[in-house]
Order: sequence, then C-alpha cells, then structure tokens
Amino acid sequence: MIAKGTRPALLAAATLLAGALFCIDCGADFAGAIAILYLLVPLLVAWVGSEAEVRAATIGCIVLALLSWGIVHGTATDAANVMRGALACVAIGVTGALLVNQKRLAGAQEALEKAREELERFTDSVPQILWRATPEMRIDFFNRAYGEITGRSIADAIATQDWTPDLHPEDAAAFLAHAQETFAAGKDVRFTYRLRHANGEYRWLLIAARPARDAEGRIVAYYGSNTDIHDQIVMQQQVRDLNATLEQLVAERTAALSKEQVRNSGLFELSSISFAEMDFSATQPILDALRSAGVEDLRAHFSQHPALLERCLGLIRTTRVNTALAQLMGYADLAELAANPPAANAEDGTEVVLQQLEMIYAGRQALSGHTVLIGKDDRRIPVYFSVSTLGDGLHLSSLVDLTERERIEELRRGAQAELARANRAATLGAYSASIAHELNQPVASLLMDARTGLRTLQGEPPNPALAVRVLERINQAAQRIAAIIDRARDTIVAGDRPCEPVDVCALAGELRELLERPLRAAGATLETACVQGTPQVLADRVNLQQVLVNLVTNAADALRDVEGARQILVSVQPVGQGIEVRVEDSGPGIAEAHLDKLFQPFFTTKAGGIGMGLQICRSIIEGMGGWLEAGNRPEGGACFRFTLPPVT
Repeated sequence: MIAKGTRPALLAAATLLAGALFCIDCGADFAGAIAILYLLVPLLVAWVGSEAEVRAATIGCIVLALLSWGIVHGTATDAANVMRGALACVAIGVTGALLVNQKRLAGAQEALEKAREELERFTDSVPQILWRATPEMRIDFFNRAYGEITGRSIADAIATQDWTPDLHPEDAAAFLAHAQETFAAGKDVRFTYRLRHANGEYRWLLIAARPARDAEGRIVAYYGSNTDIHDQIVMQQQVRDLNATLEQLVAERTAALSKEQVRNSGLFELSSISFAEMDFSATQPILDALRSAGVEDLRAHFSQHPALLERCLGLIRTTRVNTALAQLMGYADLAELAANPPAANAEDGTEVVLQQLEMIYAGRQALSGHTVLIGKDDRRIPVYFSVSTLGDGLHLSSLVDLTERERIEELRRGAQAELARANRAATLGAYSASIAHELNQPVASLLMDARTGLRTLQGEPPNPALAVRVLERINQAAQRIAAIIDRARDTIVAGDRPCEPVDVCALAGELRELLERPLRAAGATLETACVQGTPQVLADRVNLQQVLVNLVTNAADALRDVEGARQILVSVQPVGQGIEVRVEDSGPGIAEAHLDKLFQPFFTTKAGGIGMGLQICRSIIEGMGGWLEAGNRPEGGACFRFTLPPVT
C-alpha cells in the first residue's frame, strides 16, 4: 500500500530527475553515456504510476536522450557516439517495455485474485452443497454449505473421502453403487438420498452432477450440487397418504351405499350411464370478445342478441357418443345421432347448451342438472346429466336414464294419492304420505351424488377435491334421511320429541342446497336474509326444517308458470317477544276465496295433491308454541309467516 501523497511526490521526482539528466547530458561531453541514467525515470514512475504513465515516461526519456545527443554532438558524429546513443535508447526502451509487461502481469494477477475471491464468495453464498470431483470419484472441493449443513470439517472430509457416516443406512449402498456406476460410464449423476445434518436429522437431498470434458472429450472433472428436496418429498408422501385415506373412505361409503341400495331396491332402479362428447372450441373467440367488451351477464346479453346465441349454437358440434346413449335414444347408427344439432336433442336443449356456455364464460369446470332427451321417433327420455370440461373446448356429458325411476315415482305418487283419497279421514295415512314425500328428495340426492362420486373417481385423472365434496353431500343427505326416519319413529312410537335450541338462520341457509332440484326445475332463485344476532328458538329441528322445505317447495311450484323474475325470499328476524320467519315469493299470490281454506285438511289447489301439507305445517308450528298464517304481499306474491318463542 503506497502512503497518501507518495505518488505525486515520486512522479514529480521522476520529472525533475529527467530534467536534471537532460541538463547534465547537454552540458558535458563525457566519454560515457549519461543517457543510460534515464533508466531511473521509468523505474520511479513504475513504482507508483500506471501502465500508460510508464509508457509515456519511457518515450519521454528516449526523446530527451536523442535531443541531448543531438545538441552535444551536432554534426560531429562518429560511430562510437552513435553506438552509445543507440544503446542508451535501446536500454531505455527495453526497460520501459519490461516495466509495462510487469504492470500488465500485476494487473492480471490482481484480476485473477479478484475473480477467485468472487468465485469463492459465490460458491459460499449458494445454500446448496457444491462440489468438484476427479474422474476417479475423489472429491477435492466443497463450498462452505457442506460444513454448515453436515457439521463436518471440509478439510477432514476431503482428506478421508469417507461419506458413509453422512448417508442414511438405508440409502448408503444404493448411493455408492449409483455413483460408481455413473462415474465409470462417464454419465450424469442424479440420485435422491437422505443426508444426516449437523443436528442429527436426516433430510432428503437430490444430488446432480455432470462431467466436464476437454477438447478431446476426456473427462477432466465432475461438477455437482446437492439440493434439499425434503419438503417436496414429505409433501408427496402426504399426498399419497391423503389418496390412500380417500380411497379407504370411498370404499367405506361405497359399501354403505351398496347396503342402502339393497334396502331400497324396491323403490329405485339403477340405470346405465350414457356419454356424449361435444366441441365448444369454435365458440371461444366469441366468448373472449364478449369478455373483452365487458359483458358480465352472458344470459342477459344473449337475450338481447338472440342472433348471436343462434350463431353460437350452430358452432357447437357433437364429436362422439357411446352405444348406451344411442340405444337409450333409439338410434341404431351412432353417426346419425352425432350429426344432430346438440340443442335439438332435448326439450330444453337451448337452455342446457346456454348453461354450458355460461359455465365456460365463468371459468367453471362442471355442471349438472335434469332434462328430457328427444330420441328417434319423438321418444322422450328424462335424464340426469353431468357435464365436465376436458380441455381444448371439449365437454363430456354423462347421462343417467331416469325413466324407470320416474315411472316408479309416478306409481308411488298414484298409490299415495289413491290411498289418501280412500283414507282422507285417517291422519296417520296422510302423515305417512308426508314422510314418504320428505324422504324422496334426500334419497334421490344421495343416489345422484353417489353416481357423481363414482364417475369422479373413475375419471382420468381422478378429481379428489370434487370427490370429497360429493362425499360430504352424501353424508349430509344420509344424516337428513336418518333424522327424518328417527323423528317419524319417535312420533309414532313415543309421541312428539322434546324441543331443543335451534338456529333458524342456519336452517334457512341449508335450504338452497336441499332444494336445488325443485328450484332449478321451477327456474326460481332462493334468497335468505337473517338479522345478525337473531336468538335461537326452542323447536324440533327436523320438524322445523320440514316446515321450511314444504313452504319453499310450494312457493317454487307457484312460480312455474310465472313470466319474468321467479324469486323466493326466506327472512328471519326478531319481532316483539318472538322470532319471525317469512317465506315470500313473486308468484301470482293466493286467491281471496282460498285464504280461509288453506289450512283445512284435504284442501289443495295442486293437481294430485292430498291437501295435508299446510295443515301438518301449522300443527307442527303450533306444537312448538307458534302460529302459522298466510297472506298476499302488496307488491304481489304470497307470504307465509310464523313466529316461534326464543330460547330464554
């Protein structure tokens, strides 16, 4: 390190020395060459100056030597003087060149040292273990991470070349065998193993290395890294454990459903499943353009632009159907069925296709519902359909034939109606019909969810998240069936069950899922409104739920033929000394002539109704200490209202 101020002083001294030598060389005629002393000037400059300054000093000294030689000798020159002058200039030039090369060499050494330090900082800052090995599999370099991770001395590890203490006993043999094989073959090294860390814990690492070769292809070294992948391995194991748990749960649920199907084989028949694949890819540019234009409600936009909807319908193609679907619809030729426009294959085909377009527009992956297929020779087949996206604009629709089930349902409803008409005076018969009605919806929901779950797990690839949601819905439906059966048994055998605190807001929130099918069939939307902090009521939870289900179902039935918005509102709020529950709809309302008869036994306005639903609802509410009444809203539509005492 040169002290501060030394550089200017030495450069000034070199300048003065050059001037002094020039003056001496010009004023004296020595037999010896004074010019040789100019060598001292580049030496002084080289001590503190740069390469350019050394070069400039050398050139300057040569110029001064030549100038002084010319002043002293003039035209009186001889061979000896010329030789001495030339030797002096050559000596000065050679010295300057040596000094410049020395400067360059020092700069190169300094740059090399900086590069070495930078490389060392880089390797030591990398959190992975970096290493280098000879072709003979002898490691001669580790970065700092090796010592920090293993707790071993890097120098000792390189000296002993013994890696066995670091390896998990179950991995050591395979690890060493793989290393020997790849080094011998000159291949890349890639292996996962467990390494013991400084705290004694074994963690999974991925070792990866590649041979470096010279110009002739000979391996000169292996360079590699060891990366911690422990968390990734643990997560993969957790996923495998989750899949195993899910498979076990599915097996248990499947066994339970099989037993349930045996018990209910007299009521329901399992139908074969049919498949159809449709291509919606041609509609994607239109939907993308509408999204870019800021269209939020696709259905409303198509309602205002029916020609655009027709254009989309014309772009959709059925790519393939299976034999089961063709047989279901009465087609002998699969190609003939596939050639039909998709919207023409169902009574509400346009609506079903529109729902699929909405599914694409909203980015959803699945859709389900009910429709009636139009087969060959105008054959009508009621089905449950489920649509899943396959990618690339393809949709796979699975369809379950509900013909037999609906026939049995019609027979059951006819038998119930006949029994009700024959035993109108028997309350127990009416109550039994009500219980059968209550069981129909959850049992059907359970069956549909079971089939959906099986399709989800059999799909490629399976969808575990959707399967879990399906199993949760199956569990809810099974619990609801059990609760209804328990309540019916308790009511018949031991009379009414004791009341308990019930959250009416929670019951209202469950209605949308419980009544999804009848609401969709009626094209109605259900909204719930609950005042925050509403107290619980003292009631029979199952009975109260059935009252809400019956009232909302009646409202949905009343909306089937309504033009315009079809809305149902269930609101819960504290009023006075009780909790008021209101079920309102936007339908035609209740005729004035019927208001006084609504709660009379056997009075009904429905075709095929038995007239016991509202009478039973009022009896249930009265049994809980409340009162059920009906009326019409000023803005139109019916309103059923009851009040129950809160829990004190």
